[in-house]
Amino acid sequence: MAPMMNKPLAWMWISVLTIVACIAIIIFIKPIWGIDFLGGSLIEIEGSPEDAQKVQEGLSQTLNISATATGTRDNSIIIRTPVLDDAGRKSIIDYLKKESLMKGEERSFESIGPTIGKELREKSLYAVVIVLVLLIIYLAYTFRSMGGFISPWKFGLAAIYALIHDLFLVTAFFVVFGKLYGTAMDTLFVTAQLAIFGYSVNDTIVIFDRLRSEHIANRGKSLLETLNIAIKLSLGRSLNISFCILLTLIALLVFGGSSIFWFIMALTIGTITGTYSSLFVAPPLLYFLAKRRS
Repeated sequence: MAPMMNKPLAWMWISVLTIVACIAIIIFIKPIWGIDFLGGSLIEIEGSPEDAQKVQEGLSQTLNISATATGTRDNSIIIRTPVLDDAGRKSIIDYLKKESLMKGEERSFESIGPTIGKELREKSLYAVVIVLVLLIIYLAYTFRSMGGFISPWKFGLAAIYALIHDLFLVTAFFVVFGKLYGTAMDTLFVTAQLAIFGYSVNDTIVIFDRLRSEHIANRGKSLLETLNIAIKLSLGRSLNISFCILLTLIALLVFGGSSIFWFIMALTIGTITGTYSSLFVAPPLLYFLAKRRS
């Protein structure tokens, strides 16, 4: 038997406390939202990352432009400002060249109005909610044959709880990254979260499907015993797949460009949390829900 499930309720409370801690981090530290969601302009210039603070202070004090500047690993500086017109953009570039804070050319410029930002924010929220609802329906249908043992909807609820755990944990990490490195949450971050949902729920379904098979093969065993067997038989597969995915992601973190660095970082953290939640978050809650019935 897998010793990890000897105290399923203890594991469940660990996940509850983890979610509460993540919510506290999100509320009190607060995330940095990308211009995708808030609207604004983003300029990336060639320059020394160490000069980011000078750029930010100079734009604020000299040009009276509210801006944040962050250095990157690729010897560039990313400047976020309210929506700029061509004249405002040119004034920033001219100032940076005059003060020798711009070491080369302007690498990129993008601008999104507040209306479009609001629309993207709402659509991202809808996408996450719709995915969660569809997953509950799908899992309830998939495990409908378990109705005499555990209600099918409880499988869906346990899987969604694990996804919410992953969502808050990855978000909390990025709130901390925002505090330390100025990392913003944008549509790429939402895309990474949806990808994490797919991986995490797939891993959870494998364990639940094994639980169904073991229930049919060992009808005399208790739920805890059957759950332990299912986890034990699925553990090697879950860890091996996660390890292979992490090898690819780590290679991208090391050799990929700065434009995808935080996207890959989100996937990396999500892969680890997804593996953890499929083993230590979803099964304990399923056990708790099943015991509540009796």
